[in-house]
Amino acid sequence: MGIFTTREIALFIYVVILIIYLLLHKKFKSIVMPVIKAALHIKLVIPFLIVLTFAALFVYVCTYLPFWDWIYIKDIVLWVFFAGVPICFNATSRNLENNYFKNILIDNLKFTALTEFITGTFTFHIIAELILQPVLFIFVILQATAKQKTDSVKKIIDGLIGITGIIIIFLTIKSAIDSFDDIQYIDILVGLLLPIVLSVFYLPIAYFFAVYAKYDVLFFRMSFRENKNKKQKIIHRCKVICACKLSYKKICKFLNEYSQKMYVNMNENDFDVMINDFRKSQKTFID
Repeated sequence: MGIFTTREIALFIYVVILIIYLLLHKKFKSIVMPVIKAALHIKLVIPFLIVLTFAALFVYVCTYLPFWDWIYIKDIVLWVFFAGVPICFNATSRNLENNYFKNILIDNLKFTALTEFITGTFTFHIIAELILQPVLFIFVILQATAKQKTDSVKKIIDGLIGITGIIIIFLTIKSAIDSFDDIQYIDILVGLLLPIVLSVFYLPIAYFFAVYAKYDVLFFRMSFRENKNKKQKIIHRCKVICACKLSYKKICKFLNEYSQKMYVNMNENDFDVMINDFRKSQKTFID
């Protein structure tokens, strides 16, 4: 097995063609430049660098494993950019009380994940892949617009997609059987387990991002209910952090229920009473 599959090579060819096409249009520059500037904002760059640092740390640890091979770098890089970054950044904007982290692990253990792995590992000839990529893209567009069509049209589109999927899976299994003698089982196993291991490895950083983002929202709301005394603001934040610590649920509870009780001229005694009430409420609160 090579470092890049024929499917990845075909996709790369089409991406290069698309980039060249866009660069030849002046309107593209006026649209993309603001997006690039927004992406380079310090609040996005620092978290992104943290994600990359974790990836480098993961690779460093893996190099000490007896079965490590540098061909796995490609799979790690692709996972980090297309799964790790979204997992970490989505954690800052979603309600993690809805089993966010649990769903991450479940998604990597689903049968569909296994199917995607198999169809992505055992690919076809480059010519077939170059034909297959546009066909799949058209099907994706059709499926996205099917909701606006009549039921009969939607059924036809779903049927075509289903039949195509079955054919691809069948041909993929046939390709795997034909190349049975050439299969590197260690590489296959590593490729299958990498998304699961990486998901577990990135859960702590995703949780940290979520806690930081929620604290950021909480402190922003508190600023409207405090006076301009910077020292007092720092003291308030320290007391809140001591009460909530790194518990996402506690931060949410304080944000939704207790931050509303604050007011601009609130003295320290009243603030301490509020913090103590919050602490007492946590005795029966399962973290």
